[in-house]
Amino acid sequence: MRVAIASFEYEGNSLSLRIDRREDFERKGFPKGADVLEFASGKRTALAGGIGILQEANCDLAPILACKGGAGGHVDETFFQETLSEILDGISAQMPLDGVYLALHGAMICGVEKDPEGAILQGVRKIVGPKVPIAASLDLHAHVTDRMAANADIIVGYETYPHVDAFETGQKAARLLVGALRGEIAPVTRIRKYNAILPVLGGATLDGAPMAEVAAAARRFEEDGKALSVSYFPVQPWLDMADVGITGLAVTDGNPEAADTIAQNILDEMWDRRRDFELEAMTADEAVQAALRSDAKTTLLVDAPDSIGGGAAGDAPALLSAILKLAPDTPSAVCIYDPAAARQAFELGEGGEAEFRIGAWLDDRWHQPVSVTARVESLHDGSFTYSGGPAANLTTTLGPSAVLRVGGLRILCVSHAIYEHTDEHYAACGINVSECRLISFKNLMNFRKLLSEDVDFIAIHGPGGTPLRLEDVAWENRTRPFWPADDEAAPKPI
Repeated sequence: MRVAIASFEYEGNSLSLRIDRREDFERKGFPKGADVLEFASGKRTALAGGIGILQEANCDLAPILACKGGAGGHVDETFFQETLSEILDGISAQMPLDGVYLALHGAMICGVEKDPEGAILQGVRKIVGPKVPIAASLDLHAHVTDRMAANADIIVGYETYPHVDAFETGQKAARLLVGALRGEIAPVTRIRKYNAILPVLGGATLDGAPMAEVAAAARRFEEDGKALSVSYFPVQPWLDMADVGITGLAVTDGNPEAADTIAQNILDEMWDRRRDFELEAMTADEAVQAALRSDAKTTLLVDAPDSIGGGAAGDAPALLSAILKLAPDTPSAVCIYDPAAARQAFELGEGGEAEFRIGAWLDDRWHQPVSVTARVESLHDGSFTYSGGPAANLTTTLGPSAVLRVGGLRILCVSHAIYEHTDEHYAACGINVSECRLISFKNLMNFRKLLSEDVDFIAIHGPGGTPLRLEDVAWENRTRPFWPADDEAAPKPI
């Protein structure tokens, strides 16, 4: 059984100004051919999970390429087209093939191509023909299009948020692919979608959360033998496109009617709980004041509207400004994307002191830089390895990074806006979360892994690239009415 494998993962955001190009992907690794297998070895990515299962089944693997871009605004169109051509040319060169496994995110956007993963899957289908099974693994926040579902026999989404099962998702997709290759199953994939988006902050699959109940319903269909796989996609909400919406998906063994019914059931499970996804949030000033009143030893200040993991710039100084104003002597830390401030610190050297203008380096639509006199406490190369999540065991870099000291506050200025898993980025630059009374995080979910009896969190709301209040966004391309901008009692199918 000869199987081609490739990955091209990226989460887009229509509200973000970030553009990711070849160098941004290459910084995280961009192996090709046989190097893909070595690159994936020891990792906990979806691609690595899929490779392991295919190797156990004694498949003859034809690795094409692997690239993982994280989250941002959109992928440079030229780079996307070049990479798409590399994937399709690589698969053509490996023909004949018995199967294909692709590790994708599912919410990529580009300058011109509005359905990148659909273009990838359709392109592969045209090469391999209608009878060769294609399996794809996707992020839980994928925007699953009709074109994607029409060209993949098997689609499997992450089951968890925070994402801790990328590896297992790759394994699951590959197991189904092996079953199809052996003639044991005839997988059929169907989707159902509503014109609705959900707040990400309340979308955890942890015990007691509304999405955990949706996940439990999905697993029951699998355990009862009614479906080979059931996935739920609350979708990346900051995609300003007409066909974006919460999605239920089912893969059955040759039974499209059952797949339709199950996908609809899971979709309704999400819709019925839509109001439960909304969590309390405060302004930056209110959050700092509440944290100072809290009994928690450490309060994580979640900068929700500037979530790097959701594609925002990571340069908003709202919490920096609030801490300087309300708690300047409190042991605190904030991380902010500002290559200019980092460069200035390196020019000064450790111990140097100067006035810095920090923040709003890329995106100044909602904030202005904060001026502050600070001392350069330490300088770092910014390299670290993810301890878990969908990028587990991958090494990346913040680029040249500087820790600036102002009273009790340490400001970590970094040269690359990098996806935060837990606190690896802080630890790489000498900042210990447990030593901080207040510390900021620019992610919407992974911070939860740091919570304990002594560690609590407060989320902030406000303008930015990843706003919590989805009804307040000036949407241009969405079809109206849609939830939550329009409080419709009945769901609107897409």
